[in-house]
Amino acid sequence: MDESVSFACIDKIPFDSQKEAATAASVAQYQHGSKLKPYKCRICKLWHLASRYED
Repeated sequence: MDESVSFACIDKIPFDSQKEAATAASVAQYQHGSKLKPYKCRICKLWHLASRYED
């Protein structure tokens, strides 16, 4: 892979599993009232949290 290629997800926190990401989303909602949803990234194949999504 070309190291000059910048991933769109480079600034996002990666999680190894959906469960790990969902736990982080629950903690964020409890502590900060942030409604987040885990999703699997098509670029890096890891899990991230989305703040903008439709229910």
